[in-house]
Amino acid sequence: MFIRFVCDRPHPVLNAELGMFAARDDLDFSNVRGSIQRAHEEAFYWFKTGGMGGLTYPDLKGKVRTAKIRKSLFWFPEDAKFLRDKSGTVVLRARNLAQAIPDAGVEVREIRMRNPGEILYEDSQQVLAHPGDLKIPRAFK
Repeated sequence: MFIRFVCDRPHPVLNAELGMFAARDDLDFSNVRGSIQRAHEEAFYWFKTGGMGGLTYPDLKGKVRTAKIRKSLFWFPEDAKFLRDKSGTVVLRARNLAQAIPDAGVEVREIRMRNPGEILYEDSQQVLAHPGDLKIPRAFK
């Protein structure tokens, strides 16, 4: 099973919802202080470069960024783990982040697929999959 965290904003290229990490980039956390900002920073720490887990942001620019890459989505395998961590902890940490983001103004929900499509990139924490003709589930109707 593959898991994706999405918000109620359209994906720029696909008939899908925008992912949590892309939505997070648009938020201004300087307007939220105290416990809300701290909860977000603690949750995101697991995913930033140099953090506890350090989610890899693959370099998919230039000639590497094909039409398939542009029309692909990132998913977490259900059992993904951070280095030296137990199975499933990437999704657990992503759920913590998904709970911290709504306080800054964007609701995040979880969707699941058994087969997200053709896998174009994969590491120990995530996959980038081109859905092709597959219908991506919607979290917001």
